Amino acid sequence: MAKLSEQEFKKSLSSGQFSRVYLICGEEKLLVRHYTEKLCEKAAGKKPSDFDFVRLPAETELQEIIDCCEQFPLTAEYKVTVVSDYRFDSMADSDLKRLTAFCEDISPAAILIFTMPTLAEEEKKGGRKSSKLQKITAVIEKCGTVLELAKRGDIALEKQLISWAEKGGCQLSAVNAAKIISYCGSDMTTLKNEIAKLCAYANGETITEEMIRLLVTKNTEVRIFALSDRIAQNDYNGAYQQLYALFEQNEKAEVILSTLSSVFIDMYRAKVAAESGRSYSDAAADLKYGRREFLLKNASARASRYSMGALRQILDVILDTDIKLKSKPSDRQILLETLLAKLMTVDSGN
Repeated sequence: MAKLSEQEFKKSLSSGQFSRVYLICGEEKLLVRHYTEKLCEKAAGKKPSDFDFVRLPAETELQEIIDCCEQFPLTAEYKVTVVSDYRFDSMADSDLKRLTAFCEDISPAAILIFTMPTLAEEEKKGGRKSSKLQKITAVIEKCGTVLELAKRGDIALEKQLISWAEKGGCQLSAVNAAKIISYCGSDMTTLKNEIAKLCAYANGETITEEMIRLLVTKNTEVRIFALSDRIAQNDYNGAYQQLYALFEQNEKAEVILSTLSSVFIDMYRAKVAAESGRSYSDAAADLKYGRREFLLKNASARASRYSMGALRQILDVILDTDIKLKSKPSDRQILLETLLAKLMTVDSGN
């Protein structure tokens, strides 16, 4: 057994050859739920008996999980037990050893599925899996199957959006698919909901850029782009209203500053390209922006409001704020309020 890719997992489902133990996890929760349900359907059937198929919540005691798996199926080939969002990191060391031994010697008539349809950061420390989750992952890799579903790249997401639109009876271009992703981010659950909304509105017609602007819910990144526009226009009231709206949404100061920094870095790059006699498309190709070339296109328009000296000064101010944010305890809201004031006092023609 092993850790499988998405394609390898699909093939394993088609073959009808099942592992005794599964761990399905990863950042992309829509896919975690999707493949969990596909596996359950293949292993237990579309309408399984309650005797042969059991779903257990995260707080289930280990002994209950073991007891379920040790019961023989009555009307099916396997007794399938699904445990959602099990908190491995909270297990006692003795229970971890028991679970390890059980997984290595599980009944051939049982299929045990650990799935993580919502649990994410709770099982991670410092961006890495907790030690106990790492241990149980290694165990299941040896005696069963691990499927870890990462976020998909932009091109794969664009194809998925186009496919969902076609299933909804509508047409969607790759350019407009990229626009939706730029508004919403890469979470597939969010994207699927937005496509469903657009298809309902389009009613069998082509999904247009105007529809996307009108209907699609913009994520934090887009709201911070709007904040940068307010700054460029010296719109004090609008800029602070946008900033306070982000605070009300409990957005972290580090995220706001990082995204705002990327906006002005894009402007600087677009400005350098323009003053060097090159287009934003050339710069996007050199800097490997790929399908996100539109970021430099938008930045090119924004950058026209500033001189090169002004953009350098803005980046210096942002860097200084970033250092203060990371180097000493301080009121993050006051730091960002001060940053906005400094940015809007930069002479754009400097």
